Amino acid sequence: MSKKSSLIRLTFLSIFIFIVLVFFQSCQQVNSDHNEGKDLSDIKSEKPPITLIIHGGAGSIKRGYLTSEQEKAYEIKMKEAMQAGYKVLKDGGKSIDAVIETIKIMEDSPLFNAGKGAVLTHTGNVSMDASIMQGQDLNAGAVAGVKHVKNPITAARLVMDSSVHVMLSGTGADEYATQNDLQTEDNSYFITPRRLKSLKRVLGKDSV
Repeated sequence: MSKKSSLIRLTFLSIFIFIVLVFFQSCQQVNSDHNEGKDLSDIKSEKPPITLIIHGGAGSIKRGYLTSEQEKAYEIKMKEAMQAGYKVLKDGGKSIDAVIETIKIMEDSPLFNAGKGAVLTHTGNVSMDASIMQGQDLNAGAVAGVKHVKNPITAARLVMDSSVHVMLSGTGADEYATQNDLQTEDNSYFITPRRLKSLKRVLGKDSV
């Protein structure tokens, strides 16, 4: 790398750090202005702002890949998921419950690669994973390769809250969920025409 390139990178880095510091100081000033004239008990009693962030899954879906109707359907369903989680937080519920309710909406929708509508395996069935962790104490739970739990995220939480394990997989995970009364479905429930079409296209390429 040339000295000129190094100098340019160093200059941009310095500018970036400066902007971050200015932003941080501005936030502190806003906080200070907001709390001016209040005693400590007033500040402590204020509820922190609610923040809930979700994403619709990994992958590269280009804008031109979806029709406007399909794009709207995704927006509506993600908004529904956000509202479900937000309601839990707004009503004073735990953040872990908000996460579960948000993800369940997405697992119940055929639009996302989770639960109903998940990508099919090479043999044409659905095998699902889910995991969850609490930032408060780093307690975690996960399931892998489940084929019958309607909402895998609830199974992950069950492992976290009610077992000595961090992860259960395959038949054992499905059995543990059933023993603890989680809702289960036949594997065919999770299979959608869209995913079958995708699998046939992939298998067609593999056979060439």
